[in-house]
This record gives sequence, C-alpha cells and structure tokens, in this order.
Amino acid sequence: MKQYEEALKIFEKLGDLSGKAMCLNNIGSLLEDRGELDEALKRYVEALQIDEQLGDLRGEATRLNNIGSLLKGKDEFDEALKRYEEALQIDEQLGDLSGKATVLSNIGGIYRAQGNYPEALKQYEEALKIFEKLGDLSGKATCLNNIASIHFAQENYQKALRYFEEAVQIDEQLGDLSGKAICLNNIGGIHYAQGNYPEALKRFEEALKILRSIGLGDSPNANILKDNIKYIKNKLS
Repeated sequence: MKQYEEALKIFEKLGDLSGKAMCLNNIGSLLEDRGELDEALKRYVEALQIDEQLGDLRGEATRLNNIGSLLKGKDEFDEALKRYEEALQIDEQLGDLSGKATVLSNIGGIYRAQGNYPEALKQYEEALKIFEKLGDLSGKATCLNNIASIHFAQENYQKALRYFEEAVQIDEQLGDLSGKAICLNNIGGIHYAQGNYPEALKRFEEALKILRSIGLGDSPNANILKDNIKYIKNKLS
C-alpha cells in the first residue's frame, strides 16, 4: 500500500494521469482485499473518472468490472449489474472477446446470486462459447463449474455431474490442483445428494488429499471436507 501511495504522489507530480489511474486501481484492489469496500470503491471511481477523461476505453471497462464485482460483494446486485453491462458494451465496442466472456460470466454470477437460474445459465453458456473459441481453458473450466453448480442447485444431478467432470479434466490438463479439488468436492456433493455415500466419500477424500498436497490441509474448505468425511464414515459404519 505504501509503495502504491508513494507512486501515486509521483504520478500526480508528473501529471501522468494514466499512471495515476493505474495506482488508484491497485490501491482500490488492496483496500477491497482488506474488506474496506467503501474506500476501495472511492479509488475505483476516481480511476474510472480519469479513464473517461483520457478516453481510455480499456481502462474504463476494467474499472467498471472491478466496481461491479465490489458492489456484488456488498449484495448491491442491481447496481453491480448496471456496471457490468456498461463494461460489456465497451468490450463489444473494442472487440475484446476475452473481456466480454469475463463480464458475461460475472453477470451470470449476479443472476445466480438472485436465484434467477435460467438467466444465469444463459450468460454462463454464452461466456463458455467464447472461452472455447479463444482456447481459454481456464475460463472454460470456470464456466463449466458455474454451469454445473446451477444444475446441482436445481437437482439436475446428471447434467451437473457431466459438467463438473469435464471441468476436472481441464483442471488436470492445466495442472490446477486447487480447481480440481473444488470440482471433486462438488462431485462428492452430488453423489452424497443421491445417497451414493461410498462414491461421495471417495471424492471427498481425493479432494482433501489434493488440498493437503498444496499446503491447504487446514483451510476452511479442507475442514469442511474433514467434517463431511467423518460424517459419511459414521453413516457407513
């Protein structure tokens, strides 16, 4: 934080507005990570105003997306959606497919949080097509996981399982152990919901083993897995 604030003073002294906007954005990100959302929002908005002054559309889209994500975190869904849609318009204007797919996925997250699953699926599926077109495997895996989660919530277990398993394959291809653990946990949840406890136990144990291998054996997710494993073992005994 201190380094960004010092850099901000230098950019202001030099009259470098682009550098100032970048620093404000970075300070906003740090404040957001700290949970100081109102202060973070002020920095993002100030950076956005500079981008608008400079006519920096790429910067505007980035800032709008950041503001949308922050507002979503505050459960201000309508305002977040408005910001995401503004970012989407700019990405379309710039022909930025990667940016468009990311924003569509974020919009899907808003509808999902509101319980509007059909609209969320529509956004996620559109984003998925773009990520596939771009060959962006990481983005594709995230979308598959999101789509699967919605089918899971709707108790469409076979569809959910199919999407989760496809996401696992990509995570393995990418060497994304954390992503693989999340998917395996979700797959375990599906088997548990269907009463297939041995298979659920197998998946939960696989997920926990991965988390331990990457130093996350005491993380909140790992602790949930431990509780799930203990519960199923007691149920099976």
